[in-house]
Amino acid sequence: MGFRRDRLTWVAYVLLAWFAFLQATPGLVIPHLRDELHMSYAVGGLHVAAFAAGSTLAGVVSARVETRIGRRRLLWSAAGCMAAGAVGLTVGRVAAATVGSVLVMGVGGGLLLATVQALLADHHGERRAVALTEANVAAAVAYVVLTGALSLAALIGAGWRAAVLASLLVPTVAWWRDRRLAVEAPAPPEKAAGRLPVVVWLATAMLFCTTAAEWCVTSWGSSFVETAADVSSDTAVSLMSAYFAGFVLGRTLGSALTRRHLPPRLLAGALVLAAVGFAVLWPARSPVQAVVGLLLVGTGIGNLFPLGLAVTVGLVPGRSALASGRAVVATALAGLLAPLTVGTLADTTSLTAALAVVPAALALAAVALALVAVASRRARSAEEVSPQADRAARSPDGRRP
Repeated sequence: MGFRRDRLTWVAYVLLAWFAFLQATPGLVIPHLRDELHMSYAVGGLHVAAFAAGSTLAGVVSARVETRIGRRRLLWSAAGCMAAGAVGLTVGRVAAATVGSVLVMGVGGGLLLATVQALLADHHGERRAVALTEANVAAAVAYVVLTGALSLAALIGAGWRAAVLASLLVPTVAWWRDRRLAVEAPAPPEKAAGRLPVVVWLATAMLFCTTAAEWCVTSWGSSFVETAADVSSDTAVSLMSAYFAGFVLGRTLGSALTRRHLPPRLLAGALVLAAVGFAVLWPARSPVQAVVGLLLVGTGIGNLFPLGLAVTVGLVPGRSALASGRAVVATALAGLLAPLTVGTLADTTSLTAALAVVPAALALAAVALALVAVASRRARSAEEVSPQADRAARSPDGRRP
């Protein structure tokens, strides 16, 4: 059966793109906030960590909240919560207010992300990998739009706040047009609870590592380029468009390749490409080398989350809401710990030295992927042996002795 994009699919894509736009905003505006509010690296990192903390909470409760209020109501309520936090970020004039607002953004964003992921996985079934990778192509495009919007806002003197507030038109129009659109009911309660198999936890550990690498580059890439290439804050943000262009390129190619290749194999290739790209970026001392490194690392890192999520949810296809929620927790924890760790290390050493977290996270993700592959093969072997053993235990007339 072919893959079909209906109205619900497009709504999910649009909302995920808007989520990605706001998710990346704290990391890209940290240089501006540090200048305006005289923040240290560690305090700047708290903004990214606050988003991740809110998403962690959301991931823990998302399946239960969905069961209680329904998927459609949760979808639009989560979008409203994220929008409220974005408004707070633009009006805050002290660190406590801006960090608190980003925390609210994280709660709404985490609920929105978990809901959209579960929605797409349930709606498209065996074609979930295609839907999830395509949705993340939309998210990657949103990253490029964000850098462009911030650059344009700086050029015309409107400031970064105008770009953030303008984005709120997206969920507003989507809600007005599609608020009555039927959304699949959540899974029955018995499918939203209980223990997940060990292999799923291995996969979520892999997601933690890949997301840690992504958040480090997304959150601190502009600050790194500003210092390493000796450019202004606005120029550094503009150069980050190469990183997000890599996201678009990588996810577009990844989406096409998922139609012919299994996600684990594609994920392994993406890990290698991300490592090569970071090896070019890390020693960069000129804008040109930084752009090349950002493009390569973005192409590799851009595929890590959608492919890792497809692997994780595919391990328990009947429990997508629970697996999606646990994936949000793992990735949010990575977003909480990784940028804050880099910021703290940068204050005591240097930002360049602190970014050693990135290759370490990629290496650990590769180990986790290998363990998932081994565990999956063992599980398939056990399933194949079990029916054979059952047939052998039966008598010739088909009855057990």
